[in-house]
Amino acid sequence: MNLHEKIFDLALKRSIFYPSNEPYGAVAGFYDYGPVGVLIKKKIENLWLRMFVKNDGHHEVQCSFITPEPVLKASGHVDAFGDPIVECEKCRIKIRADSFIADKIDGFEWDGKLKSLDEVIEKKGLKCPRCEGKLTKAHMFNLMFKTGMGADRTPAYARPETAQGIFTAFPRIYRNHGTKLPLAIGQVGRRARNEISPRKGLVRMREFTQMELEYFFNPNEPDIKGFRDVSDLKLRFKIDGKLNVMGIGDAVKKEVVPNQIFGYYLVREWEFYKQVGISEPEMYFRVLRKDETPHYSKRNIDMEVQTSFGIVETIGNAYRTDFDLSQHAKISKGDFSVFVESEKKKIIPHVFEVSMGVDRLMFCMLEHCFRERTKEKDWEWFDFPPVVAPYEVAVFPLMKKDGLAEKAKEVTNKLREEFDVLYRDSGSIGRRYARADEIGVLTSVTIDYDTLKDDTVTIRYRNSGEQIRITIPQIIEVIKRFKKGESWSSIKDDYKSFS
Repeated sequence: MNLHEKIFDLALKRSIFYPSNEPYGAVAGFYDYGPVGVLIKKKIENLWLRMFVKNDGHHEVQCSFITPEPVLKASGHVDAFGDPIVECEKCRIKIRADSFIADKIDGFEWDGKLKSLDEVIEKKGLKCPRCEGKLTKAHMFNLMFKTGMGADRTPAYARPETAQGIFTAFPRIYRNHGTKLPLAIGQVGRRARNEISPRKGLVRMREFTQMELEYFFNPNEPDIKGFRDVSDLKLRFKIDGKLNVMGIGDAVKKEVVPNQIFGYYLVREWEFYKQVGISEPEMYFRVLRKDETPHYSKRNIDMEVQTSFGIVETIGNAYRTDFDLSQHAKISKGDFSVFVESEKKKIIPHVFEVSMGVDRLMFCMLEHCFRERTKEKDWEWFDFPPVVAPYEVAVFPLMKKDGLAEKAKEVTNKLREEFDVLYRDSGSIGRRYARADEIGVLTSVTIDYDTLKDDTVTIRYRNSGEQIRITIPQIIEVIKRFKKGESWSSIKDDYKSFS
């Protein structure tokens, strides 16, 4: 069983994620998060909001999921948001052409031209994977889910990105919140793509969660406070297929990264990924070539992560210039300009965008934090960092009788005022430890007979299985030290070890 198969197996058994509407056969591309997965997902989102929105005093919004057609006509999605497909002339199956070819030919990269796909299919003699039938010429398929509003079915779509709601709200938010640049607006929300061939679980879904920040600024003032503090930090970049390590300050000077704003957020993303458990040697920023960069963008840089599925793109960074605001101003006839006092004139702000997928990151986290069985642990488990562990603590009464279960529930209720707590009172204590490890619970507290005498408990650390004896109030203290980044080795020295 390969790594992603093990992840899927554990995810199903432990309610991390599973196919939607399972009793009806489960339609590809849709997944639900169970009780464990929801906790992890929300902690990813909350950490992102803190690091990218709240800590810098930016604004959070929640925009409508259904978007009228004129908005997406202005953004270009109606005319040019799609993937290439081919169809079997015999069995009529539809296949995403570039992915189909890439699976057959190592190193294939599509140049964006339909003609190129047709030439490769003909040259290599590629046939329908189902029936060996002949394939049609490639054509584009729009990836938006179309719907109709009201009784007259006015055309609208499930939003393909969260950004357009932010762009259309920009004039009002600018007026209501300071009338000053720079202005940044963040959003965590659902988006939909009618994928042709959804596969690889959470990696390619038809409905998923996006975390996006739109940073509006004066193009003549592309600097950002705090950049000097991070300018020496080194990141890994992939440029023209070659990996390079360079300080972010040098990357801006060499114009690998277009400005300080862009560079500042690359550093923030790198730190965010480290905090949620992504392995540094297995991630890098790929600088897109000119022929890969959208026409409205001055530079696109993606975060890519190594997984058992291969390289997965998890973040898109784009310097979108004034394209979106100008388009909406043109189509809606609204005023998207702002007055710049220092220049005594009106301008259309430029936009830098951070776009991060929650679900793909979740899958990468599961793989990077997964640990195999060992002599010490005869079970698979997840080494989640404290900030994203589904439960910070599990509480187990040693026995159900003699008042231990009642005391354990009392402790659980107290801890739930501060943390997410798992309570279990059935099965051997060793088995309960194993089940907690399997979902990545950070610590486990055992209520035993000594607890009834002196209000002390044992607290066990997931990674090593080591235990210390502490008082009930100290449980909160220990967990908070974990969440601040302290290591188990430094924490345990302050308390009594327990065998």
